[in-house]
Amino acid sequence: MLAMMAVRYTRGTTEFDRFAFFTDAVFAIAMTLLVVGIGIPKLADPAALSNELRDLWPEILSFFVSFAVIGFYWRGSHSIVSNLEAVDQGLLTLNLPYLAAIAFVPFPTALVGIYDDQPEAVVIYALTLAVASAVDTLMFVWSHARRLLRFQLTRAGYVHYLAASLAPVVVFLVSIPIALVSPTAALWSWLSIWLIESILGRLEPASSRVERQVGSPS
Repeated sequence: MLAMMAVRYTRGTTEFDRFAFFTDAVFAIAMTLLVVGIGIPKLADPAALSNELRDLWPEILSFFVSFAVIGFYWRGSHSIVSNLEAVDQGLLTLNLPYLAAIAFVPFPTALVGIYDDQPEAVVIYALTLAVASAVDTLMFVWSHARRLLRFQLTRAGYVHYLAASLAPVVVFLVSIPIALVSPTAALWSWLSIWLIESILGRLEPASSRVERQVGSPS
């Protein structure tokens, strides 16, 4: 088992490409399935369409919010993959629960679209994204520890990137008790992630990474 975990698939190999393509495919499918949660009105009187569309507004809004959320995670995934020099069995394994959480997003999206005023719907959504963010953090920690990245982070750089990776986990978990009081306030609290990441981006150490020679395991 340990021998299998030590196997590395370097950039440019078929196995590395399968990892990247499979990851992108799950994101694409999850983003596409979001629209399935929006019901198409079936009316006997077409004149009532405007009223029905007005009632669908929460579902439409939840679609665009979730599309932006999954897009946010895809950008993070794209950043990780583009900075990987290799993948191993450990990273492949961690990628599965991460993608499972992403693929699950259409379900809480549909819930929030219909029951946006119910705490349970928002809590399920927050837990889903908290899990995705937590596993994403584990993937970063694993990639750094196993030297799978194309660069070596300095200590300051590692702490900075770890803090940026953990920020969404904290925000989503904190939003859960908020949702029990006000589901709407909990949803709005998620916007703080962009603010936190913007601040952390400005605080990034000047020398946070040391580039490795491509292909070098050390």
